[in-house]
Amino acid sequence: MNIKEEFCENIRLYEKSMYHLAYSIVRNDADASEIISESIYRAYKNYGSLKNKKAFKTWILRIVHNTAVEMIRKNAKFITMDEIKEDIGGSIKHDITTKITVREAVESLKQPYRTVTVLFYYENLSLSQIAHITNTNIIAVKKQLSRARKKLLEILKEDFMYEKI
Repeated sequence: MNIKEEFCENIRLYEKSMYHLAYSIVRNDADASEIISESIYRAYKNYGSLKNKKAFKTWILRIVHNTAVEMIRKNAKFITMDEIKEDIGGSIKHDITTKITVREAVESLKQPYRTVTVLFYYENLSLSQIAHITNTNIIAVKKQLSRARKKLLEILKEDFMYEKI
């Protein structure tokens, strides 16, 4: 397998993770797609400098994160939330409603809490990988996750308490 094929295969493996991260930051399909395109271009240009090819996922997600943050700074505007588009499986209406409620709660979190929550719970990344991607340290990621969990509990408490009554 040549370098181009290897790069393309890695992109195919992680394209969903890339999109989820970009969308969690900008909350807009068109902007998320633009971020992915720009990130792939930047990654391809610098693929030869990646020493540890096994770290591709962390590396590409950091590029996506940085590109998204850069786009937000350039646009200097608040980005509104589009409709939540998610592939939800299951036939039980309650499960679907719960998943949508949780996803909406995550989407309502402010940055950086939304990003670390998506990376940790949806992308199953380690604390050290998240720290690398977000250019922070593990302690900061732990604090952000803790604060995100508390905020999610506040948001979801009312919905789930209402269901139990």
